[in-house]
Amino acid sequence: FLSLSLQLFCLCSALSKATNTLTAHMLCRAVRLGVVARRWFSSVPGPSFRIEPTVVDSFRNKPPPFGFNGLGELVYRRTYARELPNGTSEQWFQTVERVINGTYNMQKQYILSQRGLEWDEERAQKSAKEMYKLIFDMKFLPPGRGLWAMGSPITEDRKLYAALNNCAFVSTGGTTEPTLPFTFLMDASMLGVGTGFDTLGAGNITVNAPDYTAKPFLYPVPDSREGWVESVRLLLESYFDGPGKPPLDFDYSLLRSAGSPIKGFGGVSSGPDTLRELHKHMKSTLEPFDGQALTVTAIVDLMNHIGKCVGSGNVRRTAEIAFGDPTSEEYINLKNYDVNPERAGFGWTSNNSVFATVGMDYEHVCARVMENGEPGFAWLENMRAYGRMVDLPNAVDHRVMGGNPCLEQSLESFEMCCLVETFPARHDSKEEYLNTLKYAYLYAKTVTLGPVHWPETNEVMQRNRRIGCSMSGIAQFVAQHGVETLRQWCNAGYRTVQTTDKALSEWL
Repeated sequence: FLSLSLQLFCLCSALSKATNTLTAHMLCRAVRLGVVARRWFSSVPGPSFRIEPTVVDSFRNKPPPFGFNGLGELVYRRTYARELPNGTSEQWFQTVERVINGTYNMQKQYILSQRGLEWDEERAQKSAKEMYKLIFDMKFLPPGRGLWAMGSPITEDRKLYAALNNCAFVSTGGTTEPTLPFTFLMDASMLGVGTGFDTLGAGNITVNAPDYTAKPFLYPVPDSREGWVESVRLLLESYFDGPGKPPLDFDYSLLRSAGSPIKGFGGVSSGPDTLRELHKHMKSTLEPFDGQALTVTAIVDLMNHIGKCVGSGNVRRTAEIAFGDPTSEEYINLKNYDVNPERAGFGWTSNNSVFATVGMDYEHVCARVMENGEPGFAWLENMRAYGRMVDLPNAVDHRVMGGNPCLEQSLESFEMCCLVETFPARHDSKEEYLNTLKYAYLYAKTVTLGPVHWPETNEVMQRNRRIGCSMSGIAQFVAQHGVETLRQWCNAGYRTVQTTDKALSEWL
């Protein structure tokens, strides 16, 4: 850039004495742009991290420990093995290599972007080698979306770090943009992020139907995730922004046909009909509320229609969970299809739970549970007050508003979380398992370094950097070692995770 800038400067000086002042002006602008570009490139962190090839080669011919009589390998090849440049699919040792490179590259680029921090390549290679072995042997595993996306163009080129997270939650109350909870859930769901939501917006979001005498506004929907989400935002905005707005029409001609491959994120397109149906159902949900506020049912209906749209046609499934008031018969009966038969076609897209309170009368809720197993129960006061229930209340999570679809993780509104899975039954000793926990925790914490494309989420994640560290195969472990040994490993593991968190937080 410096050489090019100097040459252009000399040329500009000569031309400034000539009559072609326009050309000289353009070249002087080019010089300025060249200097700016050089400064920008000099501020970009260094080259990407790559694990030493000898480490990968040592695992090339080692059989992966896929379980379940071949089912594990089948699921891996169908869902997580990416296509290589030569047209073949990844082998397990190559998937692990990609994940390791992506993980440590995220660390490296973050460290190099922070003033005063230095990257230790030798230490990183040693750490990466150990993490490679632990993942290859399935002592711990990143979440499925991590196996699919980490180190791929999704994160390396597009920086779409949200795709590495498992779950999210958004509250429909307390936001000045009433469309945002719905578009957040749709955007996250299209990235495979299971998302929870509440019904606090009921009674607070007023609907005003468009003015159908006005000329419609036509929106050609771009053939992208962002385009689909924007179409939903515009539709909701046409009903939420006050009376007198023109109606909204959509042009679907840009969308690829059903069954077409989605090259970037994987899977196949569900085609324009899926989005067209979503728009139709959303309009039919909103129209009856002209001049009125949305109800609990309407909020859940909108979210469920979005979930049904996202789940159609693609291999990246998603999940939803709704939270409501246990005293609301309207909410409790959402999945009572004798009362609400019209909801049978889409109500299945969310698990429904109530925010229970200690000492409440459960009888009327349990009557519905006996029919179909729902709604579930979430005690929000305990989620906010406790870390572990065996310890004293600490109120660390006093901002928590809900949780993820499986409800193993409490979350603030707009918060996301990365879950990582450990397998104690695959370890010969407690010390070996505690070492695995450190690397599992390192992977999950690394994911929190990647900013996502929602400012509201970054604000929460930079404060919490919440991760989930699970234990799987508990029945096998108890059969091998007994419940008391499990309890000892759990307590030691909890202490190890806390110590590791302090060390990593200090490093980062």
